[in-house]
Amino acid sequence: MLKKLVLGGIALAALAGAAVPASASWQGPAGNAWFNNDVRPQGYNYAPSIINTGGTTDVWWCGQGATDVIYHRTATGAGFGPIQQVLFPRQAWNSAYTCDPSVIRGNFTNPQDGQHYTHIMYYSGANNLPGNNNQLGLAYSNDGINWVDWQGDSILKPIGDASNNYGLGQPSTFNADGQSSLFVFTTDTSVPADPNFAQIFVRHTPNGVNFEAPVRLPARATDGTSIGPNSDFGYDYNTGDVYMMSSLPGRNCNAEPCKDKVNNPDRETYQMGLYKMPISQVLSGQPFQWTPLGQLNTDQTGFYLNHSPGFNRDPSGNITPFFPNIQIFFAGGDPSPTTWKLTFSILNKDDPFAPLVRYYNGQVHKVTSGYAGPGFNAEFQLGRGLVAATAATHKLYSCFTGADYFLSNDAGCEGQQHLGVTAEVFNNQEANTHAIYRCWAGNHHFASNDPGCEGTTTEGPLGYIYNN
Repeated sequence: MLKKLVLGGIALAALAGAAVPASASWQGPAGNAWFNNDVRPQGYNYAPSIINTGGTTDVWWCGQGATDVIYHRTATGAGFGPIQQVLFPRQAWNSAYTCDPSVIRGNFTNPQDGQHYTHIMYYSGANNLPGNNNQLGLAYSNDGINWVDWQGDSILKPIGDASNNYGLGQPSTFNADGQSSLFVFTTDTSVPADPNFAQIFVRHTPNGVNFEAPVRLPARATDGTSIGPNSDFGYDYNTGDVYMMSSLPGRNCNAEPCKDKVNNPDRETYQMGLYKMPISQVLSGQPFQWTPLGQLNTDQTGFYLNHSPGFNRDPSGNITPFFPNIQIFFAGGDPSPTTWKLTFSILNKDDPFAPLVRYYNGQVHKVTSGYAGPGFNAEFQLGRGLVAATAATHKLYSCFTGADYFLSNDAGCEGQQHLGVTAEVFNNQEANTHAIYRCWAGNHHFASNDPGCEGTTTEGPLGYIYNN
């Protein structure tokens, strides 16, 4: 039985630029990095693990050193601490890469040296340049900076043969009792694909070292989306819900415009989904469906790619102290890994609305619940969609031709570039709602509340949204 998680007086850190949202939808980074890695300015940064303690935020992440290494820095209301490389390849099994840190606090004993530690880190590691056959590493620390490796071998290996695939890694963990009882989630691509179950497993360990049998996670959500690898998990100790931020399918460069399709096609996703599920269902091994809470994507953030998420969590992995805000840290950038910077977005989970605002830059319009971009000025708010899917709504997609922004009900964006879901809109008219229409102005699209499209060409209704 899962015990109530220990908190210990956690407060949301005054992060640089981390304003509390005044309305729903994602309060995104507007295409800006949280900070730049001055240690390696042209290097990649992704897969953050966050612990927030009494106004201090510790972040560990995977970055570029001689190869994949793990960095650390702190953030407070006064600014940032120094960036330090804290873990790097130094054993035979992880001699090529160390990446994807997941750090948790508690009371741990390393059976190899008999010493007690306050921090434990799980991470991915591999000993070959393709990065196949990843395995799970373990390290201990009392300050989060100086780490003692588990010696001799990895702590957990793939279930099946991973000689020609990624293997096991991308860990995420939370502490069930504030001491050493952990739930550890890992991606494992060595198992066959299954439409009802993800290639993600959760294992309980009473001491951080000895693992119980793995349980495969459900893969499907009630809105039809399927969760993917490279996910992060947080716990709500009040309700017993597990929250998951999961990668969703990326752009298919054979079906839509992509950046640098020949030399560097999209290698990461541009969209992630937020979900929750009671922990009893997560641990059941049954194909329950996740409840969708919204999607974070290019439309909200301004970044072409958005991937490798990490929740803002307390030392035990709880996200409850920060409610109603859910803060997601992630990597934003372009296809080239040299552009991947850490950033974050915030969602107020108790406000269901996604305001749809129309912008104009003097040449084209853009309608979005998120980021309009440089040069766009707000004209007015059309109304309010919903952040999360319901049985009465459908997804309204934001799309881009290279010169024209448009909204579409087509999941394929009519063959154009996906920016992501901007809102959920009603299929039929409900109380206090009105129709919105897609319009053609002769050289670009826009959306309007006017069935006559303000004297231009009406292409049809997009759905119904709440009145302002």
